[in-house]
Amino acid sequence: MGEAGIFFVILSVWATLHSLSMSRTCKRAALRLLGKRFAFYRLGFTVVSLASFALALALLPRLPQPLYHLAGAAAWALWSLRLAGAIFFLWTFGAFEVLEFTGVRQARRYPEGEIGPDGESVTSEQLTITGPYRFVRHPMYLAASVVLFADPDMTLEKLLFAAFATAYFLVGSVFEERRLLDTFGQAYRDYQQAVPRFIPRPRRPR
Repeated sequence: MGEAGIFFVILSVWATLHSLSMSRTCKRAALRLLGKRFAFYRLGFTVVSLASFALALALLPRLPQPLYHLAGAAAWALWSLRLAGAIFFLWTFGAFEVLEFTGVRQARRYPEGEIGPDGESVTSEQLTITGPYRFVRHPMYLAASVVLFADPDMTLEKLLFAAFATAYFLVGSVFEERRLLDTFGQAYRDYQQAVPRFIPRPRRPR
């Protein structure tokens, strides 16, 4: 197996474990096992995900082969696009509770807080359609993909990582939306019909 193959295997192992730990089957098993201590599941998931991702990055073989290097106006255009993507990415955090997203709030509420089977506080289960979620259903994935691909100094390693990450975002969004449909029903179906998944479309003038 070549270095590119090892690159994909390492990322695939991390992505598989990450996805399994997010699955409802795994969460329900953890809920049965942990009881009220399930309040710490989301926080533990966040810590383990970040630590394991850092380990995966450290283990990835280096593939520094240059693919292209842009300079001048073209480079500035891509850097501007990356900056816009980074700002858009940060904007997504204003549309939901960051402490809830990372699991800090659930852990703080232990043992009194009521935690749902997905690891969120029961009272926090609401459909977010504000901020960047008005334009695409997965703004964080879109922003991350833009930042990864809009690199004026592209190497094989960067391209393979960007391609893998974007593919993972696409596949993950399918399973994420299944869960959201189970949770919100018709409200999410209406949202799917009104807002595109990844690529914003021009808004019709009123």
